[in-house]
Amino acid sequence: MVVQKKTKKKKQKVSFRKLPKFNWTTQKKKAALLMAEGIYNYGEIAREVEVSDRSLRCWREYPEFRNEVDRLTFLQEEATRAGIVRKAIKALKVKERTIEDDRSTYLDYLEFILKTIPPDVKEDEDKLKDLADAIMNSAKAIGK
Repeated sequence: MVVQKKTKKKKQKVSFRKLPKFNWTTQKKKAALLMAEGIYNYGEIAREVEVSDRSLRCWREYPEFRNEVDRLTFLQEEATRAGIVRKAIKALKVKERTIEDDRSTYLDYLEFILKTIPPDVKEDEDKLKDLADAIMNSAKAIGK
């Protein structure tokens, strides 16, 4: 009978790949901007900037790239409070055409807009009061 000698298990070393220095190029800037817009998927962005999906994934590993995407995202108008209110107002105009079919959603949009008005704008009491009155009158008119 052959007895095998026990060997100690070697500890696996966890190695973190050291990323080379990140250098901005026009492709990387364009990719960051497209990612910030939030309209395209990664494959479309890679094709648009003419790089492989693998390159785009590699760029996303860099904190500099991710931070720039975050910064650009917050600069997009749609991400600002004013941009969100503009979208709600556009949607409200569409809802006005179908108010007979969907009254509660219309009022929900009005309520959202009222709650979203930034504090520095709320000092304009006349506009705010008019908007609040319009919401209350609409609610009374449709019986909510």
